[in-house]
Amino acid sequence: MPGIFRRRWLAAGLILSATSWHPARSQDAPPLPGPPPGVSGFPDGGAMLPPGPDGSAPGITDPPGCTCGTRRGPGRWWWHRTQCKRHLQEHSLGYLEEFNEWPLGASLYAHGKTQVANGEAAQMVFFHYDFIDDTSRLNVRGTDKLIRVAAQLPTCFAPILVERTPATPGLDQGRRLALLNELAKGPFPVPVERVVIGPPISYGLNGQEATITYGSQLNWLQSGGGAGAGAFTSGAAGSFSASGLSGSAVFGR
Repeated sequence: MPGIFRRRWLAAGLILSATSWHPARSQDAPPLPGPPPGVSGFPDGGAMLPPGPDGSAPGITDPPGCTCGTRRGPGRWWWHRTQCKRHLQEHSLGYLEEFNEWPLGASLYAHGKTQVANGEAAQMVFFHYDFIDDTSRLNVRGTDKLIRVAAQLPTCFAPILVERTPATPGLDQGRRLALLNELAKGPFPVPVERVVIGPPISYGLNGQEATITYGSQLNWLQSGGGAGAGAFTSGAAGSFSASGLSGSAVFGR
């Protein structure tokens, strides 16, 4: 007898588990009656728009919400974090109605204009090697740069910067006054506030790098040219001095 009861309980449990996955059709609730004429109520929370000016049918706007649908369980959490449109719009994509796209030509022009402005500001810097050692006098390279800077002053409003000399206090102030005196001789007025002292905004070659670079160039010129020699200007081998580079092989112009 106990075995018969156990088999009956097991059969009843199997029947209940099978019917729980697929509910009987007889237990479904009857469909709700539609709204009466003239009433714009919707069970899904939508809103009825007024008819268009040409008498077209009104549209329905869905309320904002999650687009995960009827997913349940761990799959819904993964879908919501990686595929849900509403979640991605809130955290990374943004909303289409808030997106302001620049015209292609305007965006490219603004990008190029910024690069040109940065390049012009970098050319307004006078480094240590633009002056004779431990003096405020410009060398040949510095004099050529001063001519180019004076020609750019009416169109470029970047400050003229003199590289500071922390190892020799007061030398940078003397170089600043020397530049102001030279610029005062030109036709374009330059206020004293435009020539400043500070760290360079662009960094050139340091002493060791310059020695290696120019030494390699002179070796190529003295050997009659070799691999890559066509990129340099031929001429007699120049010598290095505090007054600037002599010869016709000069970089950075």
